[in-house]
Amino acid sequence: MLSRSVTFQFALDPSEQQRILLAKCAGARRFTVNHHLARVKANLDVRSAEREALAEGTRAEEPTASLSWSAFSFINEFNAWKNGKSDDSPHNEDGTRGLLWRHELPGDVFECASVDAARALENFSVSRRGERSGTLVGFPRFQAKGKVRPSFRLRNRATSGQAPTSQSVRFSDRAHLRLPKFGPVKLFGSTRQVRRMIDAGRFHVYSATLTERAGRWTVSLTGVAAEFHQAERSRTNRHTVPVGVDRGITSLAVAADANGNPFEIFEGVKTLREAQRALKAANQALARTTLGSKGRQQARAWLAKTHRKVANTRRHLIHQVSKTLVTRAQVLVIEDLNVAGMVRNRHLAKSISDAAMGELSRQILYKSRWHGVDVRVADRFFPSSKTCSDCGGTKSNLNLSERTYSCDVCGLAIDRDLNAAINLARWLPKEVPANTPPVSTASLSVSTT
Repeated sequence: MLSRSVTFQFALDPSEQQRILLAKCAGARRFTVNHHLARVKANLDVRSAEREALAEGTRAEEPTASLSWSAFSFINEFNAWKNGKSDDSPHNEDGTRGLLWRHELPGDVFECASVDAARALENFSVSRRGERSGTLVGFPRFQAKGKVRPSFRLRNRATSGQAPTSQSVRFSDRAHLRLPKFGPVKLFGSTRQVRRMIDAGRFHVYSATLTERAGRWTVSLTGVAAEFHQAERSRTNRHTVPVGVDRGITSLAVAADANGNPFEIFEGVKTLREAQRALKAANQALARTTLGSKGRQQARAWLAKTHRKVANTRRHLIHQVSKTLVTRAQVLVIEDLNVAGMVRNRHLAKSISDAAMGELSRQILYKSRWHGVDVRVADRFFPSSKTCSDCGGTKSNLNLSERTYSCDVCGLAIDRDLNAAINLARWLPKEVPANTPPVSTASLSVSTT
């Protein structure tokens, strides 16, 4: 049976004891990651000094062996270290060895943190060898309290065929999620959909990631789910003509088909600009506080809560837009935007970030695989905004302030974003699948403004 990766996220309402345990687990994860990074860094420094001494001829001894950066070796090393079975295990006042508080927390916290440290070092190693695309990745930073987001992961130690009631991460009832060492933790929101999928064997939880954002803990249940029913993936009742999606600032997205017909217009996201007054007040209140005071903690919590509300509102709208597009069209065409480069423009950075252009394309790409939608990504240098959707002429200069595209050749006047969406819908890759429906050029009609 085919499957898809799915994550369900819920807000938690933990008790005071559970909240303390959540903070301890997040601290244990930071402690474990820093333990591995310190060992690796010390080993690299020693080996580097030995190579320099060898080059100068002042050292002829055997060099220090390198450490293994695999997750398996990290887990075995830390388990032996915290259990007092390693030579360098910590000594306690009562004569025992190992970490005294290791049994208070789920064992998965340490093991998953070891896996995270191994992945970070692997990214560093691959990037250093030039085998990783994108910007170079440096040595992982040590994690300090207050500098990184509190988070940790717990694995669901169960097989896909095991009964849900015997799994380590499971729903005890419709409002509580049972976690190792925590017991039932109360959840906000409805859990009906995910519980039904688990009971029907259509979703298996692999892990639970718990994260604190602006004073609120959330849990993300990540696992594998069965594909949608064939009726949900059917393309019968969807728009047959390719639809182009132009992402912008004034409008979040403008969609139009290759025949020049508007498909859907989604209003722009303005959550950040609408919250500017509240954010300004929160920042001013934070600036008037004293470092280390209780009032400063409260001011930081107020500011973080305001940012969290903005992010949640934006994310909710992006999910609505992406679902509408993938459930109504058979073929979608989006452009490959350099969002990271666009936000470097200080005049547009706030608007581009508020529009969440990168997140919208990410959601369209993964949801299209669920719903059986063909997504084409146009070349980054395709002049969708500068090309006339009627005669095909191209304008050499087009300022961002010009919201209406006026063609100098045929005299067409059309909304700038709508014109770009039409051109995107007509874009074809170099190799077009044989079953792609042709676009009738005889029926091309352009809606003008």
